[in-house]
Amino acid sequence: MIKDDHFGRMELFMSLLEMNGICKSFNGIQVLKEVSLRVEAGEVHALLGENGAGKSTLMNILTGVHDKDAGTVVFDGKEMKNISVKSSENAGIAFVHQELNLFNDLKVYENIFKTKTGKKFCREIFDISP
Repeated sequence: MIKDDHFGRMELFMSLLEMNGICKSFNGIQVLKEVSLRVEAGEVHALLGENGAGKSTLMNILTGVHDKDAGTVVFDGKEMKNISVKSSENAGIAFVHQELNLFNDLKVYENIFKTKTGKKFCREIFDISP
């Protein structure tokens, strides 16, 4: 993608995440049809939609919970093929599931990182004292 750098110069920027033409069916029922998502570095996105719209399915494909039937996933300039939960975690991909199984006494970022790294890591990464 080409962007203006606000100094009158055009520069080539690579999206952090690009999901293009993602398709997924369960038992012959198509739940995702040619879905695309682009996320630039530093952006925060929320997927909103009705129940059954495919939000969780799309994120489950990104994180290796489900295989895609078609489409491509490119993260940090590298196409991700045969995505597994472990490979997505190793790439630094995580998302907050819609289930409300959260620890109420933890901050949002601590809940996000809790499953993989624990509270101590969160404090170190964000330079926060207990």
